[in-house]
Amino acid sequence: MSDEISYAAVVESLAPCGIDCARCVYYEEGTVRRLAVDLSKALEGFGAMASKVSDRISCLSGYPEFAEVLSFLAGVSCAGCREGGSALPFCATRTCHREMGVEFCFQCAEYPCERNQYPENLRTRWRAINDRMRDVGPEEYYRESLSRPRY
Repeated sequence: MSDEISYAAVVESLAPCGIDCARCVYYEEGTVRRLAVDLSKALEGFGAMASKVSDRISCLSGYPEFAEVLSFLAGVSCAGCREGGSALPFCATRTCHREMGVEFCFQCAEYPCERNQYPENLRTRWRAINDRMRDVGPEEYYRESLSRPRY
């Protein structure tokens, strides 16, 4: 079995800014949503049981809040930035990459630019991701990123 990752697969998984859409909690086709849907189905009706035993299993007293979070995760609907998804007001990348004819920010002649108004922590992350992709290539960057937590 090969661990080769194609450029097309990387483009499908990563947003133009380099953030991994496929592992994002908001991505409608992502792992988190799929698992949340599956877990919601598996736990259907469990709320009544949780309330009956929460006096003996204290962590189940928080089950309603957990169920609310799970419902949120199962219902997310971001199609991804390449499909016009995320509408973060500080992010210009989802439209800018098309205007500039690139698939990732680091490929742009204007990189790094000031079009995005990222909060400082996200700007630092955006630069680190794109600098790394520039240095090792998108496929290798993506392979490396899979061994790290998304968040």
